[in-house]
Amino acid sequence: MVKANANAEFRLKVAGVTGGNYMFSLYSEDYKGIRSSLLTFPVVVTANVTTEVSGIYIAPTIAVDRESVKQGENVAIFGQTSPHSLIEFTVHSEAEFTGNAQADANGIYLYNFNTAPLELGEHFTKSKAILNSEQSTYSKSVAFTVVSQKTQLPAYTGEVCMKVDLNCDGRVNLVDFSIAAYWYKRPNVPARMDFNGDKRTDLIDFSIMAFYWTG
Repeated sequence: MVKANANAEFRLKVAGVTGGNYMFSLYSEDYKGIRSSLLTFPVVVTANVTTEVSGIYIAPTIAVDRESVKQGENVAIFGQTSPHSLIEFTVHSEAEFTGNAQADANGIYLYNFNTAPLELGEHFTKSKAILNSEQSTYSKSVAFTVVSQKTQLPAYTGEVCMKVDLNCDGRVNLVDFSIAAYWYKRPNVPARMDFNGDKRTDLIDFSIMAFYWTG
């Protein structure tokens, strides 16, 4: 395991590999612990010779903020990739829908997709990242179900709500801000209040919350 730098660049050295043909697989893990799809590629290793592989662009991580959404309401598609990348989305339905968003300086992205044109039933979405002249492969597909407006949906729980949605009501607003504000610069911050994993609640965490703000 290796940690990427602030530009999502990484370098990994594998030693003790004998000569031959190999298939290597890589995946990334974002700040929420969501894993990307596997990127698999062949490498021919020559004994006693250093083989360098470059230009690896791992697909974005991806998740949705709810498993079921009423037709006509938004489903949030989010994840993390290389900073400032252009994110292209595809939503599979009877007709295919596309959209795009811009990742921020931390590589975090969010796209609110309105489900009005989707038929009732299960749908899948995936994304890819584009930076300069390079683009990743598509992410794994994640599913969500569009239901009738008359359907009574279960209450949100911590397992399906976004991390910044602190009261799990499906919105990021002043209620969540007030909860987080209590822990601003306090010691022993609960992990739930620490959005970027630096063991404190500060302006960086509020910036992440602002990115997902719904009001």
